[in-house]
This record gives sequence, C-alpha cells and structure tokens, in this order.
Amino acid sequence: MWSIAKQTLKAAVRYRFVVAIAITLLVIVFALPMIVKSDGTAKGMVQLVLTYTLAATTALLGIASLWIGCGTLAREIEDNVMQMVAVKPIARWQIWFGKWLGIMLLNAALLAPTGLAIFFLIEAHANSSELSEEEQAKLRNEVLVSRSEVTNPEPEFTLVRARAYAYCKLMALGKTDTQYTPQEQNLRMSVTQPEHILSLRGNEYTRIIEEAQNSPSKERLSQLNTELETLEHQAKEVARGTREVVVPGEYKMWEFQIDPALVDEINQRPIYLRYKFNAGDEYDPKSHLCNWIVGDGTSKRWPKDEQFKTLTVGSSVFHELEIDLEGGAVPNMGENRGRVVVHFFNFTEKPIVFQLKDGPSILYHDGGFGTNLLRGLLIIYFWLGLISAIGLMTSSFLSFPVATFISIGILLISASTGTLEQIIEEKGISGINHETGKKELPTIVDDLAIYMSKSILWVTDLVWGYSPVDNLSSGRTITWGTLATAFTGIILVMSGIVSAFGAFMFQRKELALPNPTASMN
Repeated sequence: MWSIAKQTLKAAVRYRFVVAIAITLLVIVFALPMIVKSDGTAKGMVQLVLTYTLAATTALLGIASLWIGCGTLAREIEDNVMQMVAVKPIARWQIWFGKWLGIMLLNAALLAPTGLAIFFLIEAHANSSELSEEEQAKLRNEVLVSRSEVTNPEPEFTLVRARAYAYCKLMALGKTDTQYTPQEQNLRMSVTQPEHILSLRGNEYTRIIEEAQNSPSKERLSQLNTELETLEHQAKEVARGTREVVVPGEYKMWEFQIDPALVDEINQRPIYLRYKFNAGDEYDPKSHLCNWIVGDGTSKRWPKDEQFKTLTVGSSVFHELEIDLEGGAVPNMGENRGRVVVHFFNFTEKPIVFQLKDGPSILYHDGGFGTNLLRGLLIIYFWLGLISAIGLMTSSFLSFPVATFISIGILLISASTGTLEQIIEEKGISGINHETGKKELPTIVDDLAIYMSKSILWVTDLVWGYSPVDNLSSGRTITWGTLATAFTGIILVMSGIVSAFGAFMFQRKELALPNPTASMN
C-alpha cells in the first residue's frame, strides 16, 4: 500500500497542474497582504489576510485533490497502466487506499508549508514596529488568540398537540392558583412557551381539534390540519419573537455562566461581548444606538463610572465590545462567581432583533493563535481527504471527464443547503399556499422530498458544519472536541463510506477489457 502511495505522490508531482497549484499558493500567501484593502486598522488587515489566504488555500487544494483523485485511477485504467499493477500480489482495495494515501501526502506537503508561511507572515505583521503598542495588544487579544465562547443554549420551541389541548382546556376553567390539583399544577409547569401562547386562543384551538376528532370528510380534515398547523406555527413564531425582539423603550437581559474554576485565570485578561443585531435594514444597514450594561447586580459592574456604555454601530454584522475592569470583569465571589449578566437597552425608535442563532456571547482567552491555527488547518485537511475520496470513488468506474463532472455535482449538491432547508420549512415542493407558507395536500412526492432533504442536510452538516476560517479570523477557539468530531464525521464516517464504495466498485472493475483508444494516448 505504501509503495502505491509513494508512486502516486511521485506521479502527482510530475503533473504541471500540481506545480501550478504550488506556485499559486505561494503567490497568494506572499502577495495577498500587499493587494487587499482593509478598513485601515491592523486588526482589519490581519482578519482579511487570514480569511482570504485560508479560503483560497482551501479552494485551490480542493480543486487539486478532486483533479488528481479523478485522474489518477481513471487515466491509468484508460491507458492500460493499471493492468500492470493489478497483476501484482496486492489486493485492489490496497491499490485504492494507496492512491488515497498518496494524494493525502501531497496535500500535506502543500498545506503544511502554506500554513507555516501564513503563521509567520501574520506574526511578523503583528510584531511590526509600524504598529503601536495599543494596536499590537488589540491584535493579540482579539485576533491572534484562541478565545472560548460562552453562549446561551438556543431554546427548543417544541409543541405537543395533546398537551397544548389539555392546557387550553385547563385555562378555560378560569381557576385561581390555589384551586389547581397537583396533577393540574404539574401540567402547568410542564407546558412550553408556544403551548402557553396557544392558550390565548384556546377556544379556537380546542374547537378545531374536537372537530377533527369527529370524523369529518377527508377534505375537511385536511383543512382542519392546515388550520392547526397555522395556529401552532404562529405560536412558535410569537414565542421566538419574545426571545429575539427588543421593542423601543424596553431592555433585554442575558446570563452567561463561566466555569467557576476558570474565573481567576480568565480575570487576568479582558473579556469580550460578541453580538449581532438586526433592525429591519438588512439590505441597507445603518448605524444604531446601543446601550449596554455588564455585571449589573454583581460585584463587577461595567461600565464602572457610567450609567450605560453607549455605542453607535451598524446592524447585520458582528461586533465585539471589550470589557476590562481592574481585577477582571467576571464576578469571583459568592453565588455570582462566574455569572456574567448582560443588559441591552433599546432607546431607539425601531425594534432591535437579536436572533437566537447569532445571540450575544462572551469570549475569554484560553490559548494561543498557533495551536488554534493548527486545528483549523487539520479540519481543512480532513475536507481535502473527503474530496480526494470522492474523486477516487467516481474514477473507480467512470472515465476521467465523467468522474470529474459527477464529483463536482456531488460537491455542488452538498452546498445547496438553502433550497433543502426551504423544502423542509414549507413541508414539501408542491401545493404551497403562499398565505400560510405550507403545502395544502400532502403527497408522496412531498414526503420523499422532505426525507431526502433532511438526509442530505444531515450529511452536509456532518461534513461542512465547521467554520475554521471564520473562527480563526475572529480569534475564537476551535476546540479539540470540535476537531475530534470533525475527524469522526468527515474522515471515519463520510470518507469511510465513500472509500468503501469506491474500493468495492474498483474491485468489480473489469481491467482486462481492451481500450480502443489506448494506442492513441
């Protein structure tokens, strides 16, 4: 197997295409910092260089992996070279995996020096005498760093129809708090926020359910189910809105719990509040007034000498707010140890929306940039392993042009998550009622489309559900746990499945068939 890997590596190095990729990588790494234009700050410059160099490296090596993966088997089969290898005392699956190992050795040979060049160039820029001490400190604390992120878990807006119905019937009785039985109290404590909101329209909701239980016609039953789904969807959206929207004149509070054992170490450096908000101007973002208080009601209130920290910042983009107090910004005494409380006050004339998926978070220092960069490069390396396996898999039974076309198609499908999410949200692909956003009548095609969309999304999230470039450019930690999950999902699971299928097809490939074009190559 190793001899096949070394032979594959040597053959790949002889390709002019690979040489061109290597030269292009060097040009990108060394020339890009002189070309890109940032916002004029050292932080913005480093973030742009990191983003563009890593993204370009991933794209170029991905193209190279796909090209070599599709070509190394297909061309050798077409040129009757593989017949000479297959007659040797080596199993075909070993030939297949040897090819994959050879491509991965090439990827490592290209990615490792590129990563080192990026690291040393960024470090040289950060230590430049042209930067002030303040700019260097900002780089070290906000970009060239590894910072853990503490978030609030996104709530699940679940709704169980039977429980919602029982709760609506209970609320309709109009009992006081002292009149409920223990069983009824348990029901009250178990309902979710959407189920509670449904009780405000309890008479309508229970009427529809009861009518649906009385065996109406098939057409009427479908209408009732649509009405129920509409009411439940509206309840979930209202529940989500109460968590996301801050109306004018109101405030919102978040609580973040940091591991108490880490508080003393964290307090040696500033912490950061990372946030993003929308204000109904996503297509024409404008600046808005933001008022923050951190640590109100604890021993670590910030700002210390002001009522609010007032900022004017743009919507629809992430911002970071440095929170620095003498002795640290994280409470370190009593029951509040590690508890960071954040308040936002909306004194504007527009509602401010903090989407749950982009909700505020607390960032704190936990390591250096070099180790974080290594973890990010390893995730990129795992992606290259899967792309190489896809190329080899298709070339195991297809010609080079067809294998390339199919491989590109697979990658494009895996990137079309927006369409797949829309199919799931609208519960089908046919009969959409644009007033409700739902399909009118369920069909087998709809059910099949939903099942396939969910399956593809599960696979794509398993593979592409990581953001090493974004994390590195924003100084956020790529944890070892994330790296282990990426290795398991990308290499062991997906690459394993693709490789097993590719090796199986290569095993069944008839290599003895004459190739009428072989003499022409």
